[in-house]
Amino acid sequence: MKIEDLDLPEEIVLHLRAGGTGALYPPQEMAVKAGVMEGKSVMVSAPTASGKSLVALLAIISMLKRGGRRAVYLSPLKALAAEKYYEYQKMRGSPAGNPMRPSVSTGDLNSYDRLRGNVLFMTNERMDLALRRGEEWLGEVDLVIADEIHLVGDPFRGPTLEMVLTRLNYDRQVVGLSATITNASEMAQWMDCVLVESRWRPVPLTEGVCDGRTIRWADNTCSDIQPSSRGAAADAALDCIMKGHQALVFVNTRRGAPALAKKTAAAVGRTLDDADREALRKAADRIQGDGGDTQLGAQLADFVRRGAAFHHAGLNPKCRDTVEECFRAGRIKMLAATPTLAAGVNLPARRVVVSSITRYDANFGQNMPISVMEYKQFCGRAGRPQYDDRGEAVVATENPSEVLARYIHGKPEPVSSQIAGKLDIHLLSLIASEPGITLQDVQEFFDYTLGGIQQGIPVGQDLASLERLKMVSTVDGTRYAATEFGELTSRLYLTPETATAFYKAVKKTAARYTLTFLNVMIQSSEFFPTLNLRSKDYDSAYAFLQEHRKQVKQDMYTDDVTRSLMGLYGWISEETEKEISEKYGVESGDTHRMVEMGRWLLGCMSEVAGFAGRDKVRRRLEELRAQVVHGVREELVPLVSIRQVGRVRARALHRSGARSVADVKKMPLGTIQYVCKVGEQTAKTIKAGRT
Repeated sequence: MKIEDLDLPEEIVLHLRAGGTGALYPPQEMAVKAGVMEGKSVMVSAPTASGKSLVALLAIISMLKRGGRRAVYLSPLKALAAEKYYEYQKMRGSPAGNPMRPSVSTGDLNSYDRLRGNVLFMTNERMDLALRRGEEWLGEVDLVIADEIHLVGDPFRGPTLEMVLTRLNYDRQVVGLSATITNASEMAQWMDCVLVESRWRPVPLTEGVCDGRTIRWADNTCSDIQPSSRGAAADAALDCIMKGHQALVFVNTRRGAPALAKKTAAAVGRTLDDADREALRKAADRIQGDGGDTQLGAQLADFVRRGAAFHHAGLNPKCRDTVEECFRAGRIKMLAATPTLAAGVNLPARRVVVSSITRYDANFGQNMPISVMEYKQFCGRAGRPQYDDRGEAVVATENPSEVLARYIHGKPEPVSSQIAGKLDIHLLSLIASEPGITLQDVQEFFDYTLGGIQQGIPVGQDLASLERLKMVSTVDGTRYAATEFGELTSRLYLTPETATAFYKAVKKTAARYTLTFLNVMIQSSEFFPTLNLRSKDYDSAYAFLQEHRKQVKQDMYTDDVTRSLMGLYGWISEETEKEISEKYGVESGDTHRMVEMGRWLLGCMSEVAGFAGRDKVRRRLEELRAQVVHGVREELVPLVSIRQVGRVRARALHRSGARSVADVKKMPLGTIQYVCKVGEQTAKTIKAGRT
């Protein structure tokens, strides 16, 4: 079946053909025959790169053509939602009379986004929040695209996706996109979808194990590699690179990523041509400029010049973007990445090397085998359509026979619901959005979740817990409604435990105790990343507490301090990213994520303070939130509210005597230019004092 046979707008056809799509892949054709373009709900379970994204596009175009109002495209990560949004922005062709207008919502969870489009890209959490708030546009949603729905089985993100799909799966078309899973039929039945199941992929996948000298493939053929002291994973990657291809290596720790890049950089560098070297030199210069002058950024830049790189959450977003861009362009030949990349951006390579099939599990206190599902996710990155005639996935292991049996010839685990572990927050959201709901209706709702179908979800115990926390109350003994505090908790997207902790903190703590408020936020289950003290950090943590004792209540001790707390306090003390990295072991990427968490959670704590009638505390928390967002001391908060003024320019203005927006407005234009080191136009914007 060809693209031209599908009655699509001409602009869309031209766009798809320009991207190399001429005829439908088998899973795509199966979805069309199942009725995805006629409004039928469909679940597609197929390998990575088998064309599931086109199925979503066909559903969206067809819905608009039928006069549909809105489509929602759900993604598990902000980066994926943004990536899809930019992809759709490039497609201007639309059904006559109903143009496609993409919009994206990936902002923090205590702000309202203007969603004006008819194709909305958002995270599962943002959609859950919309359902809690009862946002007006929800009644116009005629199509839901649920990407990566196998992540329903993820302990952290899975319950939210399960809740969203259960609430949305009524009287509208649902298209689920999933990796190959064992219980696809059960998932499709739960979603009331026609199942489209395929194992076809555009680039055939060959899997094998490497013991350091030989790669033994699944069909029992073998390939010799050149062994070295670098280790099996590095040697398996270099074997591919020396043949003119790219390799992606998954390592199980942050430390392992730069370590592996270091092992391979010299050898990879010898494979580069002049064009590669020039492009990578420029990329390395950008990385050093964007890396906050940290040791990690300098290390990455050094490796990139030689065609190797690493990718993990410690890098700031700009550095990660540069690495991804160079890898996609084929300039970086070897990329060592932590597992988060497998569920994130799309970076395929000819060969994927899995350096270890174990990872540290805090629940067990030791390394434990990863799941077959996760291994298959790694494999999905092997083979670039239109570039490679096959993809190769290789596991570095000392137990090749065991790995062959369990992972390569094994089946992924069934997707199992995780909602029972986070029932209270989702139970509260249901009651808050449907005041007066009966216990029977609550139980029936959860009976229709995947967890309800698989194992049953009794709600009585969690309901009693919410009553004890004064989050819900009975109306007449049979019906339930959220209390004012419960409604606030649900709207702020906090767990009941966190909202209660915030409430206790703002009631008992004076406004001057900055560190106590930061620590309460960091100790919440929502905050990430929480970086605990290393053995060498205890002396500095004790000294940190003693230095800032006036900002801490007496019940805070050294064991309560984390590197996250010291790093975040360093940030609002105007320490540089380099200083924060060197003093606390908090890398640039971690600082960026902590700032985003602070933007959200301090805003939530401020609202809780308002609810508690603690207006002075609320004002301080709003001020502290501004400090965290901009990385400034308290005295600079008024100045960073001005457009074009960040922490550096605010400090320069403050040194020149400015203490407020009014002071800046009074400053001569030339003084602003000189002090802030800006041109005339930017100086005019600053002098205008608009916030």
